[in-house]
Amino acid sequence: MQALRKLPAACLLALGAAAAAPAMAGPYDQPYSIIQTERTRSADPDVIPVTINRVDDETIRSRPNDAVVPPGPHKVTVDVPPRKGFHLATQNTFDLVTEPCTRYYVSAKLASRTTQQWEPFVRDKERIGECEKKFAMNR
Repeated sequence: MQALRKLPAACLLALGAAAAAPAMAGPYDQPYSIIQTERTRSADPDVIPVTINRVDDETIRSRPNDAVVPPGPHKVTVDVPPRKGFHLATQNTFDLVTEPCTRYYVSAKLASRTTQQWEPFVRDKERIGECEKKFAMNR
């Protein structure tokens, strides 16, 4: 008799776990894009590295500094640390539409080396082979 009473509770527990499974899906369970700091030094002295601060108002706390996001439009907020002669970091937000299975390398282009004005830009992008293979995407 007690076994029958425990059966509905076990069924409810199993149904609850099954219902929660989609909510626990990670960013790599569907086609994804990666937005990250360009780590390669540029030959152009006016192109400098940035720190990715937020994507779509979610703070990025990963190391290395990258954000795994679903494909589509995003608001990306990046920072440039204080440079020689300046005491404050500066911040800029820009729109970026990402494609599935693509990595984006972000940098900043200084307007002048004597001011703190700059514009963020995507310095390079590349396909993510493991993502394309996992989701059978042919380009």
